[in-house]
Amino acid sequence: MTAVLRRSPLLLPLLGTVLVLAVATDSFLAGANIENVLVAAAIVALPGLAMTFCLAMGEFDLSIGSTVSLAGVVCCSAIIAGQPAPVAMGIALAVGAAIGLANGLVITKLGVTPFIATLATLVIVRGLSLAYSDGHDQIVSSAALKYLVGGRPLGVPMPIVLAVVATAAGWWAMNRTRFGRWVCAIGSNREAARVSGLPVDRVRIAVYVLVGVAGAGWGLLISSQLQKGNGQLGMGFELDAITVVVIGGTALLGGRASIVGTVLGAVLIETIRNGLNLLNTPPAYQRISVGLLLIAALAIKGIRRAEARTMPVPAPEAAR
Repeated sequence: MTAVLRRSPLLLPLLGTVLVLAVATDSFLAGANIENVLVAAAIVALPGLAMTFCLAMGEFDLSIGSTVSLAGVVCCSAIIAGQPAPVAMGIALAVGAAIGLANGLVITKLGVTPFIATLATLVIVRGLSLAYSDGHDQIVSSAALKYLVGGRPLGVPMPIVLAVVATAAGWWAMNRTRFGRWVCAIGSNREAARVSGLPVDRVRIAVYVLVGVAGAGWGLLISSQLQKGNGQLGMGFELDAITVVVIGGTALLGGRASIVGTVLGAVLIETIRNGLNLLNTPPAYQRISVGLLLIAALAIKGIRRAEARTMPVPAPEAAR
């Protein structure tokens, strides 16, 4: 049990939160409510898994919220124009990949820092979303699009199925492939990784493309829920995607990643949000609670780093 808690330190606060909400509310442990929490967590975990690779490199992508908006608008517009839903969804995912590719090329080939590059992309893509939709909702009624959130293969909600598959694939890629090792090596020391012959630029570009595709997938899920695309959707979503990764244990400065931690981070955040809803807390306080949670996670990591630096180095005799 101790080993499990050491590997997944979020389990303890998650169980504590569940216990508090079970006592404080009458409906938190109801089956339908638990399913709602898991579906919401799955929708946030999917882009969080892609963002885990980005943060493991010591970088992040601020444009993912705008990608959500543009992907939803493009998909719904294509359906309205008469394209089959699978084709429209494929176009939206391609748009997300193109945004990620643009981010990767600007960062690696032009030398622009990830913060500035993805901040600029955030603004540009948001403008494209509003221009493409002319500021209006792109309302659709598509059973195929709705299946992304409303489908229940084998009785399990589709977002949970997608999250389980993505988590397994992400864990395998991060822990069992050269790509995952390269990502962490770049995050630990980029120049050392470059001198060692790793394809640093190609890996960084691939990760940004992955985040772009994940952002587009996130946009499809949101559009599936709402049955519409809107240029304002996705505002502030980048905070959610980064927060679940950071509180999940992935190092903000790179070099270490936790795929399982990201999933638990998404479950913890959505559990808190659900509990605040059940307690009739205003939505503004939900954003405040997420921000405070992020500060707490970073503070704890800072304290641990400080403690590690002050630990005495054992003498050679003791080390033997």
